[in-house]
Amino acid sequence: MKACGFWVLLLLSLLGACRRPIGAPLPPTGLCRSNASQATLGPNDVFVIRVFGEDNLSGEFRVGPDGYFEYPHLNRVDVSRLQASELAELIRRRLGPPSAENPEGMDVLRRPSVNVTVREANSRRISVFGQVQHPGVFPHTQCLTLTQAISLAGGFTALAEKNQVRVTRRDREGRPRTYVLRVEDIAEGRAQDFDLEPGDVVFVAESIT
Repeated sequence: MKACGFWVLLLLSLLGACRRPIGAPLPPTGLCRSNASQATLGPNDVFVIRVFGEDNLSGEFRVGPDGYFEYPHLNRVDVSRLQASELAELIRRRLGPPSAENPEGMDVLRRPSVNVTVREANSRRISVFGQVQHPGVFPHTQCLTLTQAISLAGGFTALAEKNQVRVTRRDREGRPRTYVLRVEDIAEGRAQDFDLEPGDVVFVAESIT
């Protein structure tokens, strides 16, 4: 009986493995950020800097492809992975007087007051291609999920392999990681949806059956 039980458990584990597509281990779910101010800046984003009482230091700026933009007195400023509030703090410190706590200060203003607001989040895009009705590049909104992205692309075609959908994203070191997800199971409530990040590439393969 023990041997029979062993083979039953082995069979169930193999069936589970067949059902679970091969891919990178899924990241934790439910981590999407609901506050748009937490979004980080990236290439081609457009933002407005307001320095109180200083029109010559205020204006609209665009992030270059390399993640930098030009700003008076500060020259080239790297905004990669900075939130708007973090960029405002960086500019405030550099425009302010130098001190032990603020060695980067350039003494342009005594007490600068800086605000940064994002006007165009052009870097926040996701791509959906393969067996969907309207492949293309779409804006990444806060808390965009995989099923929502496929809906943006018009849904699956009749040839889509719905349970072999690949999402590829790059980690902080630029290395690609691919997750394979069962979207049909997600739609039917048997699996959790997948939170997408800006820059993710979604590929829907063609069914081989």
